[in-house]
Amino acid sequence: MTLITKQRVLEGVYLVEIPEQNLKILCGCPADSIKHLAIKNLLPITEKNGIQFESGPNAILLSDILVQNGALSNLSEFPVLHMFYNQGMILPDHPNYAQKPLLIGKKSQVLSQMDYIFLGNYGLVSEEEFIDAGETLEFAKQDIRMKRRFALGRFIPSNELMEGVYLDNDTAEIRPGVTIERKKQNIFLINYKEKSVTVDLNLKKNQKYSGTYSLPKIKIPNHYFAIIHSGEGDGWDPNRPCLSSIIKYNNKIYLIDAGPNLLITLAAFGIKPNRIEGIFFTHIHDDHFAGLHSLFSDKHKIRIYATNVVRSTIYKKLCALLSQSEEELSKHITFTDLKKDEWNNLDGMEIQPIPSAHPIDTTIFLFRVKTKNGYRSYGHYSDIAALSWLKKMVINKNKTDDCGISENYLKLVRKIFDIKVNVKKIDVGGPAVHGDVEDFANDLSDRLVMGHTHCPFTPRQLEIGDEVKFGEIDVLIDKKSDL
Repeated sequence: MTLITKQRVLEGVYLVEIPEQNLKILCGCPADSIKHLAIKNLLPITEKNGIQFESGPNAILLSDILVQNGALSNLSEFPVLHMFYNQGMILPDHPNYAQKPLLIGKKSQVLSQMDYIFLGNYGLVSEEEFIDAGETLEFAKQDIRMKRRFALGRFIPSNELMEGVYLDNDTAEIRPGVTIERKKQNIFLINYKEKSVTVDLNLKKNQKYSGTYSLPKIKIPNHYFAIIHSGEGDGWDPNRPCLSSIIKYNNKIYLIDAGPNLLITLAAFGIKPNRIEGIFFTHIHDDHFAGLHSLFSDKHKIRIYATNVVRSTIYKKLCALLSQSEEELSKHITFTDLKKDEWNNLDGMEIQPIPSAHPIDTTIFLFRVKTKNGYRSYGHYSDIAALSWLKKMVINKNKTDDCGISENYLKLVRKIFDIKVNVKKIDVGGPAVHGDVEDFANDLSDRLVMGHTHCPFTPRQLEIGDEVKFGEIDVLIDKKSDL
């Protein structure tokens, strides 16, 4: 058996394997590193105790440098989620249950990554956090009760789910006989039984982390109010950008979410970052959030439109990732809070954010513009939960269980799902934490667009909704004269 191997994943990222110790170390974890592993067939299916599942890295070596050439170097959320769920480390009755992923690096970085992962798992978790964000106690109690049910009863601290290995003294033992030594900044020597490999996590000058896909060039027509479909994949799809949309309104460009490799998407449309009027944020999972930092500039601020709760989670996650304060971050971003469940007017375009049932704080967005013939509207239903799963979360009136949702909450979600718009984009990623197209089988909207999946659509799904290609455009108002 080979003692130790090293494979290049992408620039500044490697996979080191030590089979005798059942150790696979992902060295470096920029955005979409798990997708790069997938396209290189480094997540093979394995079987244990009659159960088949994906294998993959069970340890992460963090970069000493937080940002390289404008890109975040440590985005461990999805690699860790892969370990938890795809490899089964957090699933009872799974052969890998109770194994703990290793996070290796400077103590400050390991602890920051654990905070960032906790936020990605749960968002805000205390009544005090909701109150500080400007929310009501009633909403806080309801939201926490709902999210605790998604969390199977308890918000688990990251240090209970993962093991930190601190590399502040330049050498550490990570498994019996396996040591890692920092030779220079971001250059490490991994040793096992007198065999060793060197990994260099540094990017060269002007070198960028690459994406896993290429995109066609799309010219955006000059429509007054239009929806450009800029991503229909999810956090596991290596072939498409994650679920997102671009809104063209009155010659201004707005984004819905800022997923990984955002600059690649913008370049495909010929959009320069300084042309972006603002970003509407649904939530902070990395497949919707990881591209935000790539827009940071000393020349202009990014305006973010979100509810007060989502705004709070954005700040907290950026602070953890960048080791910066909110005051420091305010040099790059500015927020406009949107009132939930109300129509907020933005230069004639009205936006209604509606809280969505999800493991972290999330909002659905409705957009509308008034014309002489009535409103033209778009609904962005990203990261919703299937009604079949929400039914399981309803608290029995005869029990004192404070973990779940009420029957009235479930009825409200159904009512929100049934809102009629001209174009509605829905998450069909499947239960438990994503949507089910069957919940929209009788939808009265003019057009139903499906997304947020890495799987081909089934014939049944295509009976209900439409598949769209990257860059496809739904024109809601052609010219200002139509108003």
